[in-house]
Amino acid sequence: MSERTKRQHIVPRFYLRHFAQPDGELWTHDPVSGNARKTTPEKTAYETNIYTPIGEDGARIDLVEDTLAKIESRAAEIYSDLLTFKRLSDMAKLDFAVFIATMFARSPAQLRQFAQFTGQMTLLASKHEMERDFRFKEQSNSLSESDAALREILHNNDWYTMNVDRRVGLLAFQQAETLAHVMARMNWNYEISESQQLVTSDNPMFWVKGGGPADAGAYGFGLGNPYAMVPFPLSPNVILRLDWQTDIAWKRLRLDRQRAKLANQYQAKHKERFMFFRDHDQGLLALGMKYKDPVNLISTGVPSPRVDVVRKL
Repeated sequence: MSERTKRQHIVPRFYLRHFAQPDGELWTHDPVSGNARKTTPEKTAYETNIYTPIGEDGARIDLVEDTLAKIESRAAEIYSDLLTFKRLSDMAKLDFAVFIATMFARSPAQLRQFAQFTGQMTLLASKHEMERDFRFKEQSNSLSESDAALREILHNNDWYTMNVDRRVGLLAFQQAETLAHVMARMNWNYEISESQQLVTSDNPMFWVKGGGPADAGAYGFGLGNPYAMVPFPLSPNVILRLDWQTDIAWKRLRLDRQRAKLANQYQAKHKERFMFFRDHDQGLLALGMKYKDPVNLISTGVPSPRVDVVRKL
């Protein structure tokens, strides 16, 4: 049997190679340290056992990592067609949509946000159950001082925090299949930048508002919204654009410098931590520092104590 993979890439190596220089290296920018380093795809964007939780028997569960490897293999076969601006067959389009969907689910940003959301929902359920018990005891005149004190503590969001194991965030993979089938129905086009290099990140797949009325918010809507648009970087010069416009498909569209900079801004805003790009660029370093904080787009909408996502409880 071959040795299992412990060093698991949060961004696939084959994908990052398309952002590398001829010598095989690319730049990784980390706004936490403020540093940019030149390295290879093999030596960046990975964590140990991020997708392989430990089962009840103490052994690692490799299902997610093994499945990702198969999806990446098929996507790598399709990539050359995309970079030569070909129209994909329906099957190839679905296969690559599956890859993009897993790029969304596997990112540290989504793992963290899904774990936080689960923690928030657990707190809401606990508060609701405690409140029902409190009201019952109140009506039956069996309420004690400790019951009242516990209720006060639980409802004061500043008095405590909650830690959630990040492995809970692996639930994000449950939506990958749905996302893939939605994206396979969207129209795909190529946006080409000739004067501004494009970046990618450790959370490269997301959707934003691409047109529509001014009062339609940029977030808070699903991928099926008629104004949703996915700007997925393929290389330092090409973005694969997915949207619901019905008038064009598989066209090569010019991406002027201003719109290319906007695309890079999207990547900077949505990253969890790292941006990746081919050529050293002070403007990109400044952009990464400007949007230093990790993205937060998932919330119950109800105030709660701080939920910290940790690698191990």
